[in-house]
Amino acid sequence: MKKQIFLLVFLLVSSFSFAQKTEFTLTVNKDTVLMNNLIRVKYTMKQGDLNSFDTPEFDHFQVVSGPNVMSSVSFVNGDKSQEISYSFYLKPDSPGVWTIPAVSVETEGGVVSTKAKDIVVLPNPDGIKEEEGRPQPTDFFGDFFNRSPIPPPVPATPTKKKRKTYRL
Repeated sequence: MKKQIFLLVFLLVSSFSFAQKTEFTLTVNKDTVLMNNLIRVKYTMKQGDLNSFDTPEFDHFQVVSGPNVMSSVSFVNGDKSQEISYSFYLKPDSPGVWTIPAVSVETEGGVVSTKAKDIVVLPNPDGIKEEEGRPQPTDFFGDFFNRSPIPPPVPATPTKKKRKTYRL
């Protein structure tokens, strides 16, 4: 009888230790942006299934791209992990401090919510374009063997045409 109770308690405790918590987060690539530049807003669900996702209203922003959906599921040593993300590229309409809204979604485990984020939009009289920070191409073997990065290509110089000469 004691063995059965011990086994039952052990199974209950071990099943609780393997339970994974559902996370729903809101991330932005920058909290301050100049006018006529873009920000990336990403809503990410980890360890949960989204039954539905309603696109939020982005007041004071124009949606340039989105929703862009990214989903991944992986199994490692029998443990399942999954993630789904909805991202948007937004362009501000006017300078000020604007709020990216919080979103609530229904999952199998209940309703989960994100927190709202404030974005500071500054005027841009000079028309400065901010870089998005795209990754630069790298040389795997150069990085692996600690060599210098790939040098930029050198433009070819035009060769002069040789003139044909005649002897008189």
